[in-house]
Amino acid sequence: MKSFCTLLFIQRTISGLLVSSWILAPFYPNVIASESTEQQILDVFPPSAAASDRQGQGNTSISLEYTPSKSLWAEGLDERQVFHAQIQHDQNENNSFTLRIGKGGQVYSLRGPFGESVPPSCTGEGPSRSPWNDEVWQFVTVCSKYNGMKSLQRSENMPNTVLEAITSLPYKSTFFIHNSGAYIPDSRSINNLYCPMLAATQTQDKKGYRSLTWGLVPQVRTIHRSPILYYNQVRDIGSGIIELTWVVHNFSPQDDIVFDFLNAPWGGTRHTSLPHHAISTPNNTLKPRDTFFSDKNPGGTISLRKTGGWKIASASTDENAASLALVFGRDRHLEEEQAKAERGEPYTQRGDGVLRDFLAHYPQLYNGIWKDWKTRPENSFRNYDVIEMIPNLTLRPGESIWYRSFLVVNRRKQAAAIAQSLVDDVDYGLVQFSITDTPRIPIYLVDDRVVDTAPPGTPPTLYLFSKPVPDSHPVFLLEDTQTGREIISTDLYRFVPSEPLTLHIPKEHPASEYYNNAHGYSLDKNHCRWKQLLGFGLIAKPDGKESQLLSTVLPDNVFPPPDTNHLDLWSAASK
Repeated sequence: MKSFCTLLFIQRTISGLLVSSWILAPFYPNVIASESTEQQILDVFPPSAAASDRQGQGNTSISLEYTPSKSLWAEGLDERQVFHAQIQHDQNENNSFTLRIGKGGQVYSLRGPFGESVPPSCTGEGPSRSPWNDEVWQFVTVCSKYNGMKSLQRSENMPNTVLEAITSLPYKSTFFIHNSGAYIPDSRSINNLYCPMLAATQTQDKKGYRSLTWGLVPQVRTIHRSPILYYNQVRDIGSGIIELTWVVHNFSPQDDIVFDFLNAPWGGTRHTSLPHHAISTPNNTLKPRDTFFSDKNPGGTISLRKTGGWKIASASTDENAASLALVFGRDRHLEEEQAKAERGEPYTQRGDGVLRDFLAHYPQLYNGIWKDWKTRPENSFRNYDVIEMIPNLTLRPGESIWYRSFLVVNRRKQAAAIAQSLVDDVDYGLVQFSITDTPRIPIYLVDDRVVDTAPPGTPPTLYLFSKPVPDSHPVFLLEDTQTGREIISTDLYRFVPSEPLTLHIPKEHPASEYYNNAHGYSLDKNHCRWKQLLGFGLIAKPDGKESQLLSTVLPDNVFPPPDTNHLDLWSAASK
């Protein structure tokens, strides 16, 4: 797999450690902001309760320089095209691991005593080809209201002719957003399209890695716009424990773009490495997966409260077998969240979370062409046990939510004991950032281009908030790769070809306004370099005299005339 862009090799010193960084947005290399700015932008994660008594257990090293993982991937894939960072934990033969983060912020490789645990990305050819896109550890958000044809068919007053016209479009109507990247179309005009990385840095304790990516609708030809920012954090806690934390922000200016079906996470394991799966009961007894899900319903769900809050995948059922546990919790805030809803207070959880856990294509293909799976090459079939944790959370426009879970690498008996001890550390909820306490980021322009530093004595052109404070919207630095022109904009689709669509949805249909104003976007034909998140501006004029409209302080060639998607925001005050 080859990329159309040239990788930008950056060397920088991070907290005294010299590292080599490969930064790649789809097609074009990103330029990440200065380290101090990155730290401020990425300082959104709640502290870890699990870290306090596990620090210093083993050694952690982080590298941004690519070396072969020794994992066998699907034929034709080149791992160099997805690699962004590596976290290595060295302790003992049972709990040491090497974890790799992709350019979209996804965890695409996790090697331990069991070998490679992440599937080989064998999704076949055609429009669903998705190297290191589906079969990775990632967050996924779905807007049910506008997700696919079923959302249109809910109304009785939808003519079949209209449905047929929409189906025949070159643009897809599914509305879910990956934390990895997009599917690759048949045309093969592109080889990969990962979520643009807008910031990235090590954690200050040098135990983890943080990144910020713009989540993509995985269909590169789509009628939907993604308003999702994924903040990703992977930390080495010690003793084989991997902490996964996401902060997800919905910056849609439309009130009805609500994401109400989430995967936290979507992921799974390589069946040839970890074929034995068991789920904990409420009394922490391990039972085979089949006792929870029947062969007739292998992709069914079970309430988290009917489990012990964790599961395990192992090389065998022996207590000393190499294993990987996922700790997903037991809805620790369910009653609290429901009480908030009843009182009319801000909340995010609507009801019970559920778990899906199944072997992809079982029993159909495993009883047929894959019945020899134990001896055939591990990259010759979809070698994938799917784990899908579905918290019953709602992400509304302008809101941020967070979710934390854990992976544990160890022998089966020890991994089970550690997983059990971590159940109460699984956490989630709304994240709210105060205008008063949120740092301001100075934005400098030199020769109409954004720079990290300016000549001494040069005042900042403006200030932006480092985090999504209430009633704010993100501001991005974009480059038109056809002209080299840089602009500051709120519109991430500014340099993505689009066309208005005439869908003729009946006015009485509840979704008519949305669909009759739809455009078709061709991400695979973009000419954009998504360089970085600059910060957040305010939608409404704040109190005080220091805030200014972006259009009044930025040159016209840097800040284009505002429109529906390119908003004219108010800057932050300097203090």
